[in-house]
Amino acid sequence: MFIPNDRASVLQLPKHEKDSPTADIRSIVANRERRLIAVATNDAVYIWLANPQLLLCSIGVIDQTFRETSGELKEVYWKPDSSSIAVTTNQNKILIYKLELRDDEQCYNFTDPADPYFQRNSPELFIKGSRPVAHLHPTIIINLADVPTCCVPSRDEFLVCLRNGFTHHVTWNGEILSSLSFRASAIPFSVDQLQSKSENVTSKSTYIIDSVYAPLLGGFAIVLSDGKGALLTSNDPNFAPNAILGVWAPNLKDATCCDVNHKFLLVLFGCQNGDVCAYNIDELNGSLVQSFRVAPKVTNGPDFTNRLGPVHKITALMNGYGFAAVWAPKKREETSTVADSSPLPRLVAVFTPFGAQSFCNLEGVIEDHLADNENDDMYTAIEWGPEGFQLWLGTKNDLMMQSFVRSASCSNPIMEHCDRAILMSDSQVLISAARDREAEACAPHSVWNHIDVAHEYLSSNWPIRYASTDRQYKHLVVAGDQGFAYCSLSNRRWKIFGNETQEKNLLVTGGVFIWNDDVVGVVGVSADTDKSHLSFYPISQRLDNRFASVIDLEHKSVMSALRDDVCAVFDITAQITLYKLTAHEETGRDAFTKVSADIVTVIRINEIVPHPTCIVSLQMTQLNLDQRGKLAPAFYSSIDTVLVNISGRLITLSLNEEGKLHQPMVIASYVEKMWHDRCIVSQSSLAQSLESTWKGHRRNGSNVSMHSVSTASEPSSPMSHSASSHLSNALWIACGAKGIKVWMPLVPGKRNLATQEMTFIAKRIMLPFELDIYPIVISAKDCLAMGVESQLQHVARASRSQSQMESITMYGLHRNSEVFVHHLLRQLLKRNLGVFALELAGACRSLPHFTHALELLLHGVLEEEATSSEPIPDPLLPRCVAFIHEFPEFLKTVAHCARKTELALWRTLFDVTGSPNALFEECLELKQLENAASFVIVLQNLETTEVSMDQAARLVKEALEEKEWTIAKEMVRFARSIGSEDIDALTPPPSAKTSLSRRPTVSSPSADSSTEFVINRFQAGAAGRLNKVRHSQSTDQKDPQRKDSIGSSKDKTALSRGLSGELSPQLTVNRLAARMTTILEEHAWHLLNNYWIVDLGTKLNNLFFVVVESFVGFFWAELQFDLPGLLETRRKQISLSPKSTNDKCYLVDDFALALTRLHAQFSWPYPVIGSQFVHQIEKKLGNIRVSQSTASLNGLLSSEPPEVTKPKVRRTEKTIVDLNGARPIRETDNETSEEDVEIQEAVLERVRGSASELVPILDRSPSTSSSMNPLFQSQAPATPSSCDSRSLAGDWQNTDFLVGEKSSRGNVQSSRQIELMLYLFSQTATIDWIFLLCLISRDERKLRQEINVSMVRRSGEKSFARIRFACSELGRWAVEKCCGYVALLQAFDAHLAVVAEQAGVADVKYVPDGEKRKNSIKSKAEGRGRKRVDSGGTKLNDSFTKPVMNGKGRERSRSADRAHKSVKRYDDVVCAEDALQKTNEDGCSIM
Repeated sequence: MFIPNDRASVLQLPKHEKDSPTADIRSIVANRERRLIAVATNDAVYIWLANPQLLLCSIGVIDQTFRETSGELKEVYWKPDSSSIAVTTNQNKILIYKLELRDDEQCYNFTDPADPYFQRNSPELFIKGSRPVAHLHPTIIINLADVPTCCVPSRDEFLVCLRNGFTHHVTWNGEILSSLSFRASAIPFSVDQLQSKSENVTSKSTYIIDSVYAPLLGGFAIVLSDGKGALLTSNDPNFAPNAILGVWAPNLKDATCCDVNHKFLLVLFGCQNGDVCAYNIDELNGSLVQSFRVAPKVTNGPDFTNRLGPVHKITALMNGYGFAAVWAPKKREETSTVADSSPLPRLVAVFTPFGAQSFCNLEGVIEDHLADNENDDMYTAIEWGPEGFQLWLGTKNDLMMQSFVRSASCSNPIMEHCDRAILMSDSQVLISAARDREAEACAPHSVWNHIDVAHEYLSSNWPIRYASTDRQYKHLVVAGDQGFAYCSLSNRRWKIFGNETQEKNLLVTGGVFIWNDDVVGVVGVSADTDKSHLSFYPISQRLDNRFASVIDLEHKSVMSALRDDVCAVFDITAQITLYKLTAHEETGRDAFTKVSADIVTVIRINEIVPHPTCIVSLQMTQLNLDQRGKLAPAFYSSIDTVLVNISGRLITLSLNEEGKLHQPMVIASYVEKMWHDRCIVSQSSLAQSLESTWKGHRRNGSNVSMHSVSTASEPSSPMSHSASSHLSNALWIACGAKGIKVWMPLVPGKRNLATQEMTFIAKRIMLPFELDIYPIVISAKDCLAMGVESQLQHVARASRSQSQMESITMYGLHRNSEVFVHHLLRQLLKRNLGVFALELAGACRSLPHFTHALELLLHGVLEEEATSSEPIPDPLLPRCVAFIHEFPEFLKTVAHCARKTELALWRTLFDVTGSPNALFEECLELKQLENAASFVIVLQNLETTEVSMDQAARLVKEALEEKEWTIAKEMVRFARSIGSEDIDALTPPPSAKTSLSRRPTVSSPSADSSTEFVINRFQAGAAGRLNKVRHSQSTDQKDPQRKDSIGSSKDKTALSRGLSGELSPQLTVNRLAARMTTILEEHAWHLLNNYWIVDLGTKLNNLFFVVVESFVGFFWAELQFDLPGLLETRRKQISLSPKSTNDKCYLVDDFALALTRLHAQFSWPYPVIGSQFVHQIEKKLGNIRVSQSTASLNGLLSSEPPEVTKPKVRRTEKTIVDLNGARPIRETDNETSEEDVEIQEAVLERVRGSASELVPILDRSPSTSSSMNPLFQSQAPATPSSCDSRSLAGDWQNTDFLVGEKSSRGNVQSSRQIELMLYLFSQTATIDWIFLLCLISRDERKLRQEINVSMVRRSGEKSFARIRFACSELGRWAVEKCCGYVALLQAFDAHLAVVAEQAGVADVKYVPDGEKRKNSIKSKAEGRGRKRVDSGGTKLNDSFTKPVMNGKGRERSRSADRAHKSVKRYDDVVCAEDALQKTNEDGCSIM
């Protein structure tokens, strides 16, 4: 895979005359080593150095007379030894120039000035590469009978094709070998080389316009002037005229040019219509068979339909890993319309060997932004540079060189199995980031680790040919022309040979690798002895031959492979040798690792390899899977298969039971790359799986030699029988334009083969599929293919000649990925292998993109079958739906597929899946509300208006009940977006309605029957034992005591509908939107009536200056509901209502229940009594003897003598609180129990001593709030204060002293929510909720600000009387449940009394209607069961009387006096008699 990187370099061609026109580049050709580039224009020839791009010499045709007689220059051809070049003209001339290269002299030498400031100090500024002095001398002019069309150079002569049809053999000395000349019309042509009858070209004027020598194919590839292509073969090595036979390329009549891919044995033809087709030779009859036919494609760029002209030039890489082509514009007379008359922009494309497009220069280009000269200045010449790292392009005006990068696995198959993308350019290596770290980058697909090769090594060994890393990516080794270098990726430090002679003596020919993470392996040749060897260099030592371990090889090696501790080497004799590597530690001062290699297997495959160049890749793996536990014969250890890619044919080499080589089997053709997880096995995992000792096969076959080597053992089983075995043991194959193929094993897994009712099933199956990207990494465990693309980027810079900005283009590398599990599932279902599809899907269930893969599967099958113009005899859609039905994502898959599919295809989809109404009902049943919302859109188009409206309303109700505010919001927005005039136009046509039945049609089996078909057909004997993937989804049980979310009262519904006109402007809305509004209002009343105000929350964004999302995801915020308008309507209803009932006004009925729910919803702890006040109580009570069970503050609250024992009463009071907003349920049960622990009452004794002696002995902590709410604990004990208890009841500011100044409070989020709700209720004069929120937040200041005379007048006297009554009710509740609220309520009641006096409100208690309420209050009073002892009570009251300090009592405040008058049940301080006794029984808790 070759793609461009960075920007193109524009090279200037000097003019030989001042008045000469702009150079018109006609040809660009590189010599055999690709180090010299010859460029021919219409009047000159230039010789360029590939690196650095330097012009070595040039020669021009200056004489005007010579121009007229010889014509303009056309094409240039190199002699193989680079000593001469031949240049053809548009006249009947061939010019031969001699090129002299002086390697002992260097050109472009820099001389440093005397000034040290301008001298070069950096080594990058010194050019160490060869820069020979070159001279071109014209030597021979060859006169021909007609204009030459093309030439084919060879060592001693070159073939010249003329326009008159003749072809001549011409030596480099200018001599024409007439005895070998032939004419195109005299050549016999046939379709093959064996049986077909030959015939000659009928037209005498036919001639050869292009020809390329193909030695591995046995002849010349030619293109005739009539557009036909052929291959000329001959039994005579000199190509005598009588021995020539032409083989036609079938179905080719518009060829324009040709080239040959020697490695893959392909003949490439460019066509008149812009296509590129390739042919290979059939080994049976020698005919040409078309391999592929491709055309350039642009997915994001200008449309060149009807503008694409013929292929102007095509050139293949020398290493065979790709080809490139340029196109000419379509002729003007061929265009038919005015729209098509616009010229084609410059077009160049690069393809893989078998036609997969890897780059097109028009991708991402906006045609309007193209320069005007680019439309007329087309590419006229193209040529590859060294190793494919450069692409030279020529136009009529410019010479450009574009840099390219390629995959590191090219020519080095060791790098095929990396889990990262590794690319290499001519001077650096690019490694993608680890997948687990990609999340740290903002654009992980564009992040690369750029490793620049050390300049000291690269300057004399450019370019890089091999690059390899270890599996942990700790080290990198590269090899260029000579020697190699490696670096540590952690610190980027390079190591090169210290001895330059040793570096130049090592020529790497078979690749480099890192073995055992600490040894560098090199397969190369010694330049001085010309002997091949396998060398190992320890990374821990400096790079020197003294530390190297050298293993001599018999023949020159061209490729190597590595698997664990086995190294395979392929040499030029087509022999594969497997070496067992062993590491030894050398002792001494310079201890280092020595490596020894023992030959274990030799495989000779010379009969199937046409030439060593045709070897594409070599891998060792474990591929033969015997399901019955019997080990397959292995070459060594766990290596039972050797994979060899020979010119695109993937061949497996394995052993039979006798130890002989099996007949080589071709498992795939057109293979470019392959991936197999078992080609790489770590030593640790191998050691864990070793169980039996391996015994070497000593039988020598005809092509295999087995050497006995002592080794450890081999695995007992080739694979695990898990569902993931299908992927981990699959062989992935990239086939170019033919897509991807996977050779997947059909592993039975846990099923019993003996009871399986099937006649035959293969061990493996080949599944083809296509991807939108070209993969360079296949992750089998993630079912993910990763590729790399080059994207065009525009960069603005200041122009040098002008002051304006100019735009330059450059290419950037970006990784892309694509999932393919849905392709595998589809192919398995297509072949009726549903059981294996279920097992494969079960292995992929944990993938994050599995649900998306199911959608792709269903969508692809639906589009293909629904848009088919012909009936499908065996449709795949029912099987696909039945398969997806096995997973809990079925409803989501169908819903998403329907939303992403055209409306016309819905009928086909729901004929198989069932009615969308039934699917909607199933979604509601399973609480899959998001999927149900998708089906509502479907129902809108397929069902009647009433049905769709009813289902939409049901969905909104369910969403509100489940607190799915986003879904409810989207449904409301969807309803309001429909116009009132369109609401009745939603009824589908009768045909669509009748076609969508709740049951599948007869032709489409039901879900159950389809599932049975998918599974039982292949699993008849073991259907009960098959573990299905689908899991039932548990639905939450609804609270039986919870009311419906919309309420059940008819009055509420009528009131809500009546208020809807006041909440929003009078707009014309459709029926569905009005129904949605009614549902929202009813749900708002429902929440308010059940005291769930947190669910009514909002975002604190526009109301306060602090931008904090306090109520993200709640009713008011998400649905943008007019809650203030609703509350304002409620206030008006209260003031206008003749009754004070709670039926229509939605008032707070139970203030205690509301308060407890506020604590639960806001996660707010209950208040506790302050520690300072406890200290003062201790001063009053003195020494108190208590039992161990009441050792805390709870034990200080008894007034009975020790002789009196209370009956054993178990008081069970439960408060079930759901912090998410569920309604608390309180249950109180009083019963006696003999098992209860007896609690002895405290004994109060008279305190002897003065007041100054009352010093607290213990620093007691206040009662923890954990007894009231287990989620919260109390803060640290309060510090003592000088405040006296005499002033507690009369000092407003000292409530913290009573409650606890550091008592636990809620978090900041809850505080802001309470503050926001206070603001909301204050705007609507909702005085009861203002009172409760101020109470829970313990904010007296806020109470005084909010509840004042103006608030009383806004809310009304009845509302104000209600909160005064609530204060009394909460006081009784606080005495029983939480003493921490007693002081707060007394302080609050005092303020309410002052406000009542200021507002002139009569001091009359509010009495609710209904005898039930009275009876409940009376029962609560009687249920207390308190037994008071008058003497004890008197003593306790006496102990709480206010002491006198300095003979003066502190003056009582006005608020305290009024509170004492209005609240008769309170004592001066904290209702001491009730509070202390009740706290002794229950403590300050909610139980």
